[in-house]
Amino acid sequence: MRVSLLLASSLFLVFFLSSSFVAHAKKNNKNVKVSVSDDVPVPSPSTTKKSHQPSASSGGKKESAKKKEEPTRAGGKHRDDDNSIDDVDEDKIDEILRDASKNLVIFFYDGRAQCPSCGEALSEVEEIDDDIEATGYVQVVKTDDRSVARELGVTTFPSLVYYRRKNPITYDGDFKDSETVLRWLRSHEEVVTWDLTDDTFEYRTDSHSPDEGTLDWFVMFYDSEDNGCNSFVPIWETVAHKLRGLVHVGKVDTNVNDDVTERFHIDEKDCPTFLLLHRGKMYRYKDTAKDIRSLVNFALYKFKELRGHRVPNPPTALEHLYEFTKEKIHDMMDDNQTLSVVAVGGLIVIVAITLIVKAYRIKQEKKNE
Repeated sequence: MRVSLLLASSLFLVFFLSSSFVAHAKKNNKNVKVSVSDDVPVPSPSTTKKSHQPSASSGGKKESAKKKEEPTRAGGKHRDDDNSIDDVDEDKIDEILRDASKNLVIFFYDGRAQCPSCGEALSEVEEIDDDIEATGYVQVVKTDDRSVARELGVTTFPSLVYYRRKNPITYDGDFKDSETVLRWLRSHEEVVTWDLTDDTFEYRTDSHSPDEGTLDWFVMFYDSEDNGCNSFVPIWETVAHKLRGLVHVGKVDTNVNDDVTERFHIDEKDCPTFLLLHRGKMYRYKDTAKDIRSLVNFALYKFKELRGHRVPNPPTALEHLYEFTKEKIHDMMDDNQTLSVVAVGGLIVIVAITLIVKAYRIKQEKKNE
């Protein structure tokens, strides 16, 4: 009996201890689910850098770096998003310029080398792209076409050239603020350089004997058929805006204005040639630097350090008539059709006069008989 009671007590004790152990284990399991950090080992800083950072932060850095480098690597060329500016070549630019209703803004970037400033400048121009094209008569494009850059005198990148009615002007500011670029475009819509010809040069400039108090004239002699020389036209327009209200700025195309070119003894080898006309005297710009700042400073101050020469006398009325006649004869000689008509007409006149004279002589001879 005692053995049975002892055995029963032992079984009860084992059951009780087992129940307590199971309950304690369940309690521990519940604690593990609630607080994982209590049982899961925390990785060391070195382990974290090696395992977790490359997959998250490193990938983020690469992605952000790509975003920063995207405009830089191709000047925006491979960006096809809706906000990017169209990348064009020389043919497309010529096509746009043929449309008389459109003005054109060309952003130049360097497509051959890494150019961080090109990407930053492009971003600023894209900020105002919609505002510019909203006018309806200005189109914005970008290009890395070096041939176009050379034609417009662009030697550094990034650069901006604004065509107004086929008259280009070079932006001479920085690209740090898009609003600054936009204000420049709006304030340079007007063309301020005077196109001077054989017929209008002296009438406009009154260079030989100007009135007291009239503004000086700064004139560029250039050859429109020479690409290297013609590339100074956009820079010259920028100079004109800088000197607006202080000095008149004009340009003479030596390719079609022989009289003025000969009058001022312009050498075709020195193209372009810059002359400042001041109170009946002329001052030739001789510095090798032909940048905007140097030209502006010369027109305002530097010319006074040089010795001026008297402006050559304008042609007289007789000389004008002679030159006019000479040009007409040259034109006729160049035009074969006109020359043929004149030759035939002259021959007919000669034959007619000969017949008239011969008829008159026959008539006289009959009277004498």
